[in-house]
Amino acid sequence: MVVRQEMTTDSQLDAVSEKSFKQAQWRRHRQITVPILIIVFALGMFGAIYLAETSRAAVTGRHVQQLRRQVENIGYENDLIHANNAYLESASLLMERAGQLGYVPLQLDQIEYLVVPNFNYEQNKHHIMNPEGNHSADLTSYYDESLTEWAVRHFARWGLIEE
Repeated sequence: MVVRQEMTTDSQLDAVSEKSFKQAQWRRHRQITVPILIIVFALGMFGAIYLAETSRAAVTGRHVQQLRRQVENIGYENDLIHANNAYLESASLLMERAGQLGYVPLQLDQIEYLVVPNFNYEQNKHHIMNPEGNHSADLTSYYDESLTEWAVRHFARWGLIEE
């Protein structure tokens, strides 16, 4: 065993053994390579997770767009159906169909009114006779009471309060 002496900065001799063992070359490469591989693996995992979530978001976005298009198409079809119903229920078309079934427009002199015995005409006092002889509602007298007056009148009729 050989001992070599080295001079330190404060002028003292220091003994250094020549037998100190050197690190193997493959261990030094492994110490550098393993952390790099761990970092690359972690970045790869992060990238894979990112791509998976991004593709899932894109698929969901496409599905939402398809559903919106479907809602728009159904709304359009619904509007077409409403327009067709409005056409079928129009007065001119109904008059034409009634004529095809044998109905004719009613004239005022063809109307017959029935007098019902023991009918309380006081309940219908809001209806008045026009000079032409037909009935029409007197809406100004029908809607001239407030909500409070209406409630008091009905509660008194039901026996809940006394007037």
